[in-house]
Amino acid sequence: MASRRTTALLVVLILLGGFSLAAGEAIDAPPTLTVTNKDDTTHRVTAYTVEDRQSALLMNFAVTTIDGERRLATLSQLVWPDGFRNVTLTDDEIPTQRITIDPGDEATTTIDGWTPGNVTVYIVEDLENNETHIKTDIKTCTVREQEHSITLKDSGGGGFSSCSSSVGWLLP
Repeated sequence: MASRRTTALLVVLILLGGFSLAAGEAIDAPPTLTVTNKDDTTHRVTAYTVEDRQSALLMNFAVTTIDGERRLATLSQLVWPDGFRNVTLTDDEIPTQRITIDPGDEATTTIDGWTPGNVTVYIVEDLENNETHIKTDIKTCTVREQEHSITLKDSGGGGFSSCSSSVGWLLP
């Protein structure tokens, strides 16, 4: 028969093992995205996950210019909206996820294809304004549970991101 001390030690080890498993899942969980549309038009938010910020900035997109010309642009050229329309990724094998959000609606989703260390890129287009590119967000928070939020307004939009988790106080 085991002593009380041994039994107590085993119980503590089992609890710690269960806690570390749960904490590991929370820390490595993919980002959640909440999009709130306070504008009066429908928007599309497209999320991409790539290995790092450098890879993100070199992503290639086909865009339509103000003059109606179709050409290639890197993400670094899309950081600031410049009247481009129909922004379409041309690179292969980059996990992509789209959300279409109507005026007055809010949607929350988990970003698929994300693994710890990845960077998340968001391209926002106004669908009722000829698919005009209005915003680009690059989220470089690469660790722990992430919460991303984009609010779309007629004056442009805003957003925030958080890299902390419910177990962040335990970790450096």
